Amino acid sequence: MDGHHHHKSNAKCASSKTPLSRADYLALPPSHGLTAPQRNLCYDLFVIYENWKQSNSYWDEHDRVMYILRHGPSVFRDEEYIGWWQRVNKRGEYDLFDGGMSPFLYDMVFADEAQDFTELDLCLFFRMSSSPKTMFISADPAQSVELGISMRSSTVNDVFHSMLTRSKVSVKETLDAISLQTNHRTHHQNLSIAKAVRKVLTRSFDVPGNKDEQALIHGKIPQLLRVDDLRSISDKDVFKGGSVVFIAPDDLMSGETGLRKMFKDLGITNDVFSVSESKGLEFDSVALIGFFGWMATKGSTEEWTNALRWLSSSSKEFVTDPTGERVGGTHLAACNYVLSHPEVREQAMALYTAITRARNQLYLIEAFEEAKGKKAVSLPEFAFRRFLDLELAKRVSNIDTGFVEMSPAEHKTRGISLIVQALELHRENKSISLVKDKLLDASSRFLPSKGNDRDLLAKCNKHLECIMTSYKISRFAKTNFHSDGVGDKLAGKFNQVLEFEDMACKFFSRFLCDPFMVEEVTQVRRLMEDIFVGTAYEVRFVDIINNIARLEDYV
Repeated sequence: MDGHHHHKSNAKCASSKTPLSRADYLALPPSHGLTAPQRNLCYDLFVIYENWKQSNSYWDEHDRVMYILRHGPSVFRDEEYIGWWQRVNKRGEYDLFDGGMSPFLYDMVFADEAQDFTELDLCLFFRMSSSPKTMFISADPAQSVELGISMRSSTVNDVFHSMLTRSKVSVKETLDAISLQTNHRTHHQNLSIAKAVRKVLTRSFDVPGNKDEQALIHGKIPQLLRVDDLRSISDKDVFKGGSVVFIAPDDLMSGETGLRKMFKDLGITNDVFSVSESKGLEFDSVALIGFFGWMATKGSTEEWTNALRWLSSSSKEFVTDPTGERVGGTHLAACNYVLSHPEVREQAMALYTAITRARNQLYLIEAFEEAKGKKAVSLPEFAFRRFLDLELAKRVSNIDTGFVEMSPAEHKTRGISLIVQALELHRENKSISLVKDKLLDASSRFLPSKGNDRDLLAKCNKHLECIMTSYKISRFAKTNFHSDGVGDKLAGKFNQVLEFEDMACKFFSRFLCDPFMVEEVTQVRRLMEDIFVGTAYEVRFVDIINNIARLEDYV
């Protein structure tokens, strides 16, 4: 929920240590999105959410960051920002050191993919660093694909200003902005179509542009493939490309009708990623599948056809009012969609992010349905025509890369990336079935018929076993010991306690000494602490807890 992120993670929250009031939320500038009635509705939902959370003793990520800013060391607590280096060396504030007198803050902090962090997160990172000049942020505001998070042109400035407003250091003296102009990932042709999509974001949503960005090399022009049904991709006469990676909108991936299941049912072995899963990755050949059809199902056809026409406008990039220009026989309509159609922004960022995953060859594949009305044109067809008119792509009747299968090295590389994704999903407490599917997919990459790596196959399968076992233990504890609003109840649960002890000890004996599974071991050990420390069972478990904690440090 977009409003939820603003209520609790705006830069102002880092100073006040509280969520925004309704008045403060309504007073945010238009660049934050939503009309006044929409904001009032969002705030009502936020209040309901907070009450539900508090009544069930729950917390979320924003609460955790806010807790650190309220109760952490002085560099986090104090309203006035003073770097921890100065606090230690000039003020003697040793609360910044742990028991061994080692600093647990950092000389420098680098925040990559910062467009996917909230302003509250960035404020925390700022205070973690030793001084205002040792915070480094890298971001592309056009790739904010995390739900409800958007980096505006003033976001970083607002964060620095909120931290330095009570100090004698000015933002202008502290903040240096560097815009990278050379693209080392892809070639000119792919970059051109990406820049066209970015123009939509710049014009309609005030996302910073990068019109001077250039690629070092030229390559093959992106290809547009029209199919009657996405299932026809399994036809070798239509698509032949074992090394091509498919990327699709997140909404099209899961469920009984999702692309991942469709690919599996059709025997298509190519990788298929959602946009959010593909973040941070890059591939030699990428096929974007179903993006404009997805936008049409979201009711955005009119806005997208207008936005695509604006690509031919000769006006400056921030002009959004009608200019009298005609494109394809149609006058350009107003295209400031910040308040009226914020969903178009999310769609454009998903498309832009997907396009920028391709190093070499880029394909756009759409299934075409007949548009309503004799003269009507479907959004996928209209988009293809606009790209052709702008000479950004060419239309093809089939795709044949000349590669039948991926090499063993490519399979292993892809398998490792899938493991990384699975572990990240696990850390974010995403669906355990999604984590399991990712690890099973990764495991298949190391089989003799693909990557042929016995060691990686064994490690992957063991990690899957570890995660599923820890999940089973946590579910057992929640089912047998936990009661909402009360906490853990152990009275009359002696047999369940013994069963938990047996499950946990078997888990520790199998996974404790594996350096790849320290997080899962720590999670189960902390679960044991939370349940039994301070109860009559503490004497039974305290030695286990202490021994496991001590051994964790040696792994």
